[in-house]
Amino acid sequence: MRKNGHDRNGRQRWQCDTCKATTTATIESRSRASTLRAFLDWLLEAAPQRRLGCDARTFRRRSAWCWDLEPRIHPDGVVHHVVMADGTYVNGWCLLTAVDGNDGEVLAWQWCSRESTAAYKALFEQIAPPDVLVCDGMKGIQRACAETWPDTRIQRCLVHVQRDTRADLTGKPRLQAGRELKRLADM
Repeated sequence: MRKNGHDRNGRQRWQCDTCKATTTATIESRSRASTLRAFLDWLLEAAPQRRLGCDARTFRRRSAWCWDLEPRIHPDGVVHHVVMADGTYVNGWCLLTAVDGNDGEVLAWQWCSRESTAAYKALFEQIAPPDVLVCDGMKGIQRACAETWPDTRIQRCLVHVQRDTRADLTGKPRLQAGRELKRLADM
């Protein structure tokens, strides 16, 4: 975009270099952009609302629309060696996430009502097939991986294995076999 004179009201007009379309930036769009910048600064830097130059309630009222924005992750096409996938429940909804196992970068996410094969398939279709999928080992994620990424190996997450083992055992097993299993799970 480059400057292209003014309109009849005296506002700056802009012209796109490629398609030659012209537009003017309204005050509302500029104020929404500055509100979004202030909201992101507050959200990502954990600065208190009182440091934003206005009353905290005013800031919350002005930036309420920012919570409705849905961020997008554009697929990069890179094949990741290890991908970790799991679901977490937030206010009755399940958020499925796929995370790079090496650097922790979020690769994709999917909202659903519960963890199911269809929900995990929708998540997996957003990214390239990895070499290894680390997961909780539930049937839905295993089926979705087998259908979407047939050549990907599955590794159960050790935290989930430990949690499942502790749930199956008592806190203080009385039998020798139970004590040995608990010792293995606590390693």
